[in-house]
Amino acid sequence: MRGALALLGLMLAPVVPALALAGCWRSTPAFEVAITNWPAYEYLYLAEQRQLGHRHGLALKVRQFGSLQDQRLAYVRGDVDLLATSLPETIATCQDAPTRCPVLVLVLDESRGGDMVLGAPGLRSMADLAGRSVGVETTVLAQVLLLRGLEPHGLGLDDLRLVPGDPSDLVEGLRDGRLEAIVTYVPYATPLLVEGRYPRLFGSERLPGEVVDVLAVDPVVLRRHPERVRALVATWWEARRWAREHPGRAVALMAGREGLSAAAFKASEAGLVYPGPADQGRLLAPRGPVAASLNQMARLMLRAGRITPTAPLPRLSTEALEGDG
Repeated sequence: MRGALALLGLMLAPVVPALALAGCWRSTPAFEVAITNWPAYEYLYLAEQRQLGHRHGLALKVRQFGSLQDQRLAYVRGDVDLLATSLPETIATCQDAPTRCPVLVLVLDESRGGDMVLGAPGLRSMADLAGRSVGVETTVLAQVLLLRGLEPHGLGLDDLRLVPGDPSDLVEGLRDGRLEAIVTYVPYATPLLVEGRYPRLFGSERLPGEVVDVLAVDPVVLRRHPERVRALVATWWEARRWAREHPGRAVALMAGREGLSAAAFKASEAGLVYPGPADQGRLLAPRGPVAASLNQMARLMLRAGRITPTAPLPRLSTEALEGDG
């Protein structure tokens, strides 16, 4: 959030070096980052559209995926090298592709209510889900959220009738009565929340510090191109700064891509917290909050049979933060 560029220095910089920098990014291959529909990831789209990486010598390109699972499988296949994704998905990635177990270089946001379990009218708690049809994406994050919500009631996934589906289908399934609850998130959940008919049975606000989104990088890419990863991190801060300085234009651009009104997009961000540059070192420390969440989620996923005991965990790194602030 902090770390604005030294504008005075840029104003005094000679024109020729500036033109040389422009030529530099034009000759540099695009640095592609895989994203899904999630409010925080839209800042990467904003950076791409506004060409905010050019100041840092970076040609940023975002690649959209329909779900976290599709995004993860693309990484496992080697189709993409950088992910904006959730913490449990990075653990699953290490299980599926241990030799490409990603390095986490930046905490993008923390979900404090943006992920949730919504029930049909009349349901009151997660305990009411026993034996009922619950719509869920086939993503690790959705399963983890369900497990954490069911634990206090002595229930597990086997106690539910899980119905897989994509995010939009799950919303429609709850509306038309085919499903009795769904695991969902903004922006897909936004229309349901506006309607106010569907009780919120559980949400990420009950898991402070656990549901975070990160920038995950192929370790080979980080080793070979550390300067480009640092430029990507700097571009993220550039996008956050640009949005603060041009809120109307930024929201219009990001909301438009998600098919939301400006008001709906702002509402979808209400359940997110964005750590600033000064927070990153603490969050990514070897025994810091992200490391603790990784270990806790890994234990939960191990009990659920989602990973094996020998699966590696993502490595945390602060090397891409150098020079930011």
